Amino acid sequence: KDEAWWKQRIVQVREELRRNEMFADALQTRINSLTGDFTSRDDPYQRAQIAEQRSRAVLELDRVKADVELNRKKIADIEDEARRAGVPPGWLR
Repeated sequence: KDEAWWKQRIVQVREELRRNEMFADALQTRINSLTGDFTSRDDPYQRAQIAEQRSRAVLELDRVKADVELNRKKIADIEDEARRAGVPPGWLR
């Protein structure tokens, strides 16, 4: 296991974390927008549709947040494994 192997491993998880965090931010923006739309509508049919879309977005956000936490744990595990293996810290940057 050389420097390239360790770097590739940590970079891959960090990239996945970055993508999931950006997706979570986008979902939160969508939820906020749908909440505003819901409160501004009078038509019960439109409100029901918006509520359904918002509900799906909230469920997806919960899933993505769980993925973010999993990625953070993976990074910590890789860093711990590298430390125990005597890998120089610079290899993980």
